[in-house]
Amino acid sequence: MLRKIQYKLVLFWLSFFFVVPLPFIQTISAGLQGMAANEMLAIYSGVIAYAWMLAAVYLSTKPRWLDRLVGLPSIYQLHGIIAIAALGLAWLHKLGTHSAGLIKQTGDLALIILTGLIGYSLLFLAGWLISRFSLLSKFKKILEKVFKHEVTMLLHKLLLAAVILVFIHVQLIDYIRSITSFMIWFDGLSLLTALSYLKTKINWHGRKGQAELKLIQNHSLSARVRELTFGGRQSQQLNLQAGDFVFLSFPHISKLREPHPFSLVSLPDKNGKFKLTIRADGDFTDRLKTLKAGVTAKVTGGFGRYQAFIAEHDCTSNLVIITGGIGVTPLFSLIPNNLSHKIYLFYSAHHQTDLLYQHQLNQWNQHTNFTGFWQQGRFSDDFVLNHLPNDWQNHTLFLLSGPIPLIHHWEKLLGKTKVSSKNIFKEEFNW
Repeated sequence: MLRKIQYKLVLFWLSFFFVVPLPFIQTISAGLQGMAANEMLAIYSGVIAYAWMLAAVYLSTKPRWLDRLVGLPSIYQLHGIIAIAALGLAWLHKLGTHSAGLIKQTGDLALIILTGLIGYSLLFLAGWLISRFSLLSKFKKILEKVFKHEVTMLLHKLLLAAVILVFIHVQLIDYIRSITSFMIWFDGLSLLTALSYLKTKINWHGRKGQAELKLIQNHSLSARVRELTFGGRQSQQLNLQAGDFVFLSFPHISKLREPHPFSLVSLPDKNGKFKLTIRADGDFTDRLKTLKAGVTAKVTGGFGRYQAFIAEHDCTSNLVIITGGIGVTPLFSLIPNNLSHKIYLFYSAHHQTDLLYQHQLNQWNQHTNFTGFWQQGRFSDDFVLNHLPNDWQNHTLFLLSGPIPLIHHWEKLLGKTKVSSKNIFKEEFNW
């Protein structure tokens, strides 16, 4: 099963990098006979760049079937890398071809937009990259005081403008437009991408994976953490699994309209009610304290692979959960649904008041299959390693969540102790 999952991840990358551009290359090659080799290379570069731009737009829609297959972090990572690759090829196309008039203007403007957008996105939206450089992370936090998340997401939509300009750019080139087979692929895939994007922006009653719900309760758990309870008939439209996260927005409230991801603390009960526990870390989360019961929320999901990861392994595997801070939230829905496994929890927080739901943790500690440790301040490596189950290198799954440094530390340490990377799962909220 694990080998099958690894194949899926490899095929996911190969499909978008090689399979998507292939029909474009095959169909346009017939119309480029007799052209100089360097100009042909430049045209091929432009064609591949456009195919990758379409792929980036599609990936930005967060396809849930792909999320269940490889996970949203992998989707966002490919989205960023394929956009950077498209920019590189777009510049090769620019340097290797000559044009004038509206053809040149549309192409140049698209390239300017794409260059600026990717430079900006590398700083504000590529958490998988920026989190590895402390100076860049600090610089990003300073700039975020000016460039709010809503502004960043609005600017990110300029990718659509660049794609439209390239589409017009190609339609203006007579000898390209005369290659019928290429134009069928070009127009067809452009249309399909546009429809897939518009589908995510249109609300309609009964749509699977999307719900308009009411905020039932909003109360404080600590100085910076709030618990929000949602419910409504449409909650059954959400495809939620233990450990999932959803995208939450409030379409009728200014500055809360842009969707943000938050993990489930509980799955929906028989009445469709479920909870999100959220820490105030920015403008959006700070404003949640002002919300009153009865306000309408838009919820999309679920997303995540915690439960799928567990299901892909031996049903007798131990589960070791190492988590910190607000990163514990998805595990409160995951633990009660997996008590058939032996579970070992190591949960830390900076402050005692930030240790959530300790009453629930104490109840679980009465269960024969649950052993939990929680404390203020991080656990020492030796403490964790000395409290792991027997044969933990071979028969144990490790679930990591919380601050990025904590996740990276334990990934590295577990690797040194010969734990297979196939037995380690993380879901970083770093986009």
